[in-house]
Amino acid sequence: MAGGGVEVESFLLVAAIDFGTMYSGFAFSTKDDFKKQPDKINTCEDLTMGYNFSNKIPTCLLLDKKGEFVSFGIEAEDAYFNHVISGEEDNFYYFHRFKMSLHTDGELSEDLEINDVSGKPLSAMKVFSLSIKALKESLLNSLKTHGAETIESRDILWVVTVPAIWTEPAKQFMRDAAESAGIPRKQLKIALEPEAASIYCQYLPIEKLKGAEKGFTVSKTGTKYMVEQQI
Repeated sequence: MAGGGVEVESFLLVAAIDFGTMYSGFAFSTKDDFKKQPDKINTCEDLTMGYNFSNKIPTCLLLDKKGEFVSFGIEAEDAYFNHVISGEEDNFYYFHRFKMSLHTDGELSEDLEINDVSGKPLSAMKVFSLSIKALKESLLNSLKTHGAETIESRDILWVVTVPAIWTEPAKQFMRDAAESAGIPRKQLKIALEPEAASIYCQYLPIEKLKGAEKGFTVSKTGTKYMVEQQI
């Protein structure tokens, strides 16, 4: 993980944002919970409203015609559908499946624009930062319902995941978008998705690893195992 000199031990809680192509979500764990039970992780289940079984919400962003935030996730999806039915969709920007617009060999800059579903262009930095901000604020609200409301902002280490295939400029773009969303650089780590999944597997009980034999351990040097990624 690219930490930029972040001191992990100084934080009381780790909050992760998984910004996906089709679905996004968040998870968090306190330092005390991790020491007692490493696989005890809180997710955004309360936001999914029964949408699916992955505890994630659609990566959909709805903005008004001035480019101001309206909603994200299931609410954005439902609202835009209703605007289409009423013929008012031209008054909004609606973005979905836009994550991989950063997967390019070309130059990336803060001036980059991406098109919404109707072809209207808008600043990519604004689209990504507003999406990350929506997930960040949802996570902060979720802390209150999980008994972690006493943890202050400075006590949180934020992790944003990115595909391993992305170029360094694309990873930097996500870092800049996260900072623009209000996450301080000194509290931010960028993590590669397959590496994060691999580390998680090392803390899972063996009985939860499909195909694992008795005595198998993924933490033993030289062990090989496969991680299947769902986009």
